Amino acid sequence: MHEEITITQIIIASITAACAVVLPILFHLVGLGSLFLPMFIPLAIGSFFMTPFYACFTGAIAPIASSLLTGMPPLYPPIALLMVIELFFFCLIISLIIYHAPKINAYIIMIIAIIIDRFVLYMLYALVFPYFHISFALFSVYDLLKSIPGIILLLMIVPPAVMGLKKLMKNYSGR
Repeated sequence: MHEEITITQIIIASITAACAVVLPILFHLVGLGSLFLPMFIPLAIGSFFMTPFYACFTGAIAPIASSLLTGMPPLYPPIALLMVIELFFFCLIISLIIYHAPKINAYIIMIIAIIIDRFVLYMLYALVFPYFHISFALFSVYDLLKSIPGIILLLMIVPPAVMGLKKLMKNYSGR
């Protein structure tokens, strides 16, 4: 039984990570790259179905894999490394909440995860940006405003996708 759960988690993590690499490429092709947070969409959906360990691992590995395969996000300045930490916590929060309180609404989970994600990201900015002589305050405001369309898109796509996938899994489990 334990091996079956592990294999299922590995499959979900693999599909999630692959989508987290491919989806940003598609967004960048039409010039919508970081504006809509495309890497977050598959990672958020996958985190609802993974244990905290696999969610964290997938959240951390996706930006590095994407950076090495596509050059996005860049390793310098260290956007990819910041995203490793940011997405680690983003996926962890979603997975922990769903793992410990599975009845909580997906919209509420996403709002909590987004708020914590933004907090973690701004703390990372405060630590890293002084070394690059980048204004923390100015960039934080810019980044918050720039991420609003992506946050809206996350809230429009992830909860319905999660609810639909759960319904499919319930209807077709054991077949």
